[in-house]
Amino acid sequence: MAGKNFSDICDYIDWRGDLSFEASGLNEVDALIFCQLSYINFSALAPAGFEKSMPLSSLSDRFFASPDFEERSNLGLLIDPKTIELLKKAASSVRFGCVGVTGFVSEYDRALEEQFCAVTFLYKKRAAFVAFRGTDDTIVGWKEDCNLAFMESVPAQQDALAYLEDAASVFKKMQFTAGGHSKGGNLALYAGAQLSAKAKKRLEAVYNFDGPGFSLEALESEPFRAIEPLVHSVFPQYSVIGMLFHHFKAYKAVVSSEMLVLQHNPFSWAVCGASFCAKDGLDAGSEVFFTSFNKWFENITPSQRKQFVETLFGVLLATNATTNSELSRDWIKNSGKIIKAFAKLDGEIRDEALRIAGEFVKTIAKESIKR
Repeated sequence: MAGKNFSDICDYIDWRGDLSFEASGLNEVDALIFCQLSYINFSALAPAGFEKSMPLSSLSDRFFASPDFEERSNLGLLIDPKTIELLKKAASSVRFGCVGVTGFVSEYDRALEEQFCAVTFLYKKRAAFVAFRGTDDTIVGWKEDCNLAFMESVPAQQDALAYLEDAASVFKKMQFTAGGHSKGGNLALYAGAQLSAKAKKRLEAVYNFDGPGFSLEALESEPFRAIEPLVHSVFPQYSVIGMLFHHFKAYKAVVSSEMLVLQHNPFSWAVCGASFCAKDGLDAGSEVFFTSFNKWFENITPSQRKQFVETLFGVLLATNATTNSELSRDWIKNSGKIIKAFAKLDGEIRDEALRIAGEFVKTIAKESIKR
């Protein structure tokens, strides 16, 4: 983003990094920084349990000195590499450097179709921030996201709830906040809503940064209604990922320097002081996508949703790629494999997948005309 004319989350640290959390409390920009740091591979570097913690400054030193630094610093096709710079800036600041890092967990299970990661930041004496990682570079991670279309809960949501319960149990005297970017926001909302009543009393806030939502039935249920006043939903002005499914009515739309779906990148969100620069509302195109997707989604049965998702990812996995980076690395060759795999599908399954995709395109076209 050379030549940018706005401040981003890295600039925020340059400006506010000399203030401790005791001097100035947690805000939405701090929350996003914690969530973005969860994308970094701290496996075998950060404490895996809650018994010990490590200052972020020390963890950063370990990360940059690790023999496999090159591999660790490659976050894949979809995560901004500037995240590594964010770590260095945060770790060298007064505000974030002494924050304790604990409970780093990363799970990947292709058979269970699960991708899950969480880490806890002890930013004040009696305050913790639990950050859930969003979807990473793995195709399985994206498959799990899509499984939300037909499953009541996915493995990562169950693990998020168990993790948050464990954190609340260990840090009995602490107030805590949960949050995440992308799928991580969905996990934070799910875990916060399903948290035990006793632990929920110490839950201060839940941050959802452009994460997919839930069914209307889920949002109207008692567990979700109980946390509604605590939820802070933040979306870029042209949100796509965040417009999947439904959310509580209160949200903040923020200015982004990117176009369309690229606005999902948190480094494109403009920072004004200790908050994000707000817009009056979402762009019209984002609202069209939200209306179109949910109309289309609600007009197909759960079994049709499942078949569509299984068909789509079955074709992608026929390339033998496990990550989006691998998929894009030899796109011409992989495109051929995808076409062949699609051609080999049972005729009825193939036709149904095309029909469902076509209905989505038609729904978007109809909603666009209305605008």
